[in-house]
Order: sequence, then structure tokens, then C-alpha cells
Amino acid sequence: VQQTLQTAGGLSWRDFSTALEDGWLKEGYTVTRHEGRTSGGADLALHKAGVTTLVSAKRWKAASLGVEPLRELKSAIEQAEARDGIVVALGDVTPQAEKFARDNNIRVLQAPDLVRLLGARPAGATSRA
Repeated sequence: VQQTLQTAGGLSWRDFSTALEDGWLKEGYTVTRHEGRTSGGADLALHKAGVTTLVSAKRWKAASLGVEPLRELKSAIEQAEARDGIVVALGDVTPQAEKFARDNNIRVLQAPDLVRLLGARPAGATSRA
């Protein structure tokens, strides 16, 4: 688990986001990128069975996850009329952020779930061509 997390922390945004996409695609989701859209709090959108979930992942390397990125994601969820959200965090989550996430239907994806999602992707693997 630690090795996978260290590898994830060393990836570029492009490679990390591709690894996330690959993981969710394997779980049966359709994944679209939100880069350049007005919903600045979301990086990816997951679609499955008519349900949309927005994902905020660009701050995955932050040592601590506070409330502000969650507020941005909540705003994006409301704008997109999505059902819920996921924020990816390698670092610690403040108690205030944990409460905000719980209260606003946002799941914090951390170590064990992140490693499971990234699966067997080789350490340091580069993005798809």
C-alpha cells in the first residue's frame, strides 16, 4: 500500500488522472474530463446507470485536505446537477473537512480505496498514448 501511494505521489497530474480514469473504467464507469469547464471544483465526471459523480483530484499531493476544495467540489456538483462527489487525498483530512464531506455527500478517497482503484498499474507507469 505504501509503495503504491508513494508512486502515486510522484506521478504527474496527467499520469495520475489517467491512472484514476483507468481504474474507474475497469469498474464500468464512463469517465469524462472536466478540464477547462466552468465547474472548477471538478476534474473528472463519472457516469454509470444514469448517475453522475464528480471527482476532485488535482490536490491529491497536498499534505492536508481542508474544507475549501470540498466547497469548490460541492459548487461544481450543484452546477452539474450531479448526485455526489469524490475527492482524492493522499494526505491527512482535517476534522472540519471530514464533517463537510459527510454533510454534503462527498466521499474522500484515501489509501486503501485509492490503492484498490489504481489496481495492478505498474509503478511509475506513464499515460496511455
